[in-house]
Amino acid sequence: MPRMQYGYQCEDCEVAIFPTTTRSELAWLRDRVHVVREVAKHSGDGLDTWMMEGLGFLDAHTGHSIVLVSRRQ
Repeated sequence: MPRMQYGYQCEDCEVAIFPTTTRSELAWLRDRVHVVREVAKHSGDGLDTWMMEGLGFLDAHTGHSIVLVSRRQ
């Protein structure tokens, strides 16, 4: 049975990424990116891989229209 995979897509650049996490966590990160940046500054252990990947994508596409997308894997 195919598994759903969730990610971000920049509608302006038509680029997408699919970090290994849930849709709700991706929505949480997108809606709280300023909080995650602050945590990253003060965290000696770093962030989870999906958070770093998602944050990098959101930073690279600041000001663009970012939507949550899904695909079957």
